[in-house]
Amino acid sequence: MLQAGIVASVVKTSLKRTVHRTRPNVLMDEGVYARGWPGTSNGPWQSFPSGHSALSAAVACAAVRSYPDVRSAAYVAAAGVVAAQVLRGAHFPADVLAGAVIGVAAESAVNRLTGQRRRTRS
Repeated sequence: MLQAGIVASVVKTSLKRTVHRTRPNVLMDEGVYARGWPGTSNGPWQSFPSGHSALSAAVACAAVRSYPDVRSAAYVAAAGVVAAQVLRGAHFPADVLAGAVIGVAAESAVNRLTGQRRRTRS
């Protein structure tokens, strides 16, 4: 879980430093919307992608892979985190979708790499 979360975070942070997009709450409160290159370290301009969504998806997938019995709870919890980002105006739907895809891909990559090492040692 930790490895998947770290990989998801690195990918998310790299994308945030590459592109910028104002958050929905900035658009609603101030009427300002902008997107483009390069990224910025200014939080209100870091909507894409959602880090909360990336991390929650990565951890949920890792938990389910290790503990299949928690499938429903893990996915419901991750979906709740993802939905909350849109509802609170922190992210657009595309931001959370991209974040979730990053999380799922990060967990899959980590599983492939660590699974291969486990098979090699056996």
